[in-house]
Amino acid sequence: MKKISTLFKICFSVFILSIASCSSDDNSGPNEPINTAELKLFVIDTAKVNTITMTGTNEQNVLNKSVNSSSYIGDFCISPDGAKFIYVNHQMTGVVPNLVSVREIRKANIDGSNDVLLYAETQNQTEIQKIKYCSDGKIIFSTLNYQGGTVGLKVQMMNEDGTGLADVQYGPNFIDVTADRGYYLINTDTGVQILDADADNGAPGFYYSENIATAESIEDGVFTSDAKTAVIPYKEGNMIKAKVIDIVAKTSTTIDLISGLGTGWISYHLEMSSDSKRGVITISGSDYIKSKTYVFDVKTGVVNAPFENNDENIFDVYAW
Repeated sequence: MKKISTLFKICFSVFILSIASCSSDDNSGPNEPINTAELKLFVIDTAKVNTITMTGTNEQNVLNKSVNSSSYIGDFCISPDGAKFIYVNHQMTGVVPNLVSVREIRKANIDGSNDVLLYAETQNQTEIQKIKYCSDGKIIFSTLNYQGGTVGLKVQMMNEDGTGLADVQYGPNFIDVTADRGYYLINTDTGVQILDADADNGAPGFYYSENIATAESIEDGVFTSDAKTAVIPYKEGNMIKAKVIDIVAKTSTTIDLISGLGTGWISYHLEMSSDSKRGVITISGSDYIKSKTYVFDVKTGVVNAPFENNDENIFDVYAW
């Protein structure tokens, strides 16, 4: 299986202190506006959510969950209408044998107000992984269980108030789901697969496969908000590239995002904005004193000059 290193970024962040939407290209769905102006960028700085401009300036804090050096925010997702966000809150307090771990999915307004609990994980060996805020208000999330030396990934769905928890049959190695829940993205040994949610008597079934055998690592992947494209970042040699998959046509193109990488370890995270065209990719590693974020256009392949983030603990930048 290709390497997915979101969990590594989380663990590394804790160690040094001791991680959209549904619209079309030109027309949004009902009550689902898209942002065609300057991108709204949200930075995850360990246990804080901050906003910045498209050039990395004017950083403002909107949410602070710092309790101690074990506090961090895992995954994060903005609602399709840009009015709210959900996030994974990790906390650890006390000492062995009275160690208390908190793993929660929480929801807040886009300005950080009205921060409420939606889901709390009670199994000590289970971590909350990916979360997605869907167009109909449903929230899909995955958990990973290490109990007894085995690894079990589970995908669940709930209402946006935390009620109606139910299992989702999706296939293995879940990465993302379209905001309308029409397609699922999964990781495989040679690349990624797209599953059609209704292909197999109402359960996800095979739709498309993209072989990226040349990739040294594949770090996540996302659907655009209009559910027409999947964007898969990967490392190949001294470059970070992305496969851009046209879901309707079942074809793909490759764009070069970052070149001239060093030989040390690196980590990278890509997200797309609500307009389904612009995205951000953030890179960190042994050759970076602070992480850098690049804004790019998936339609034209144009990549803007990067800006340096304000803190070495920033691995993830999200856009709306």
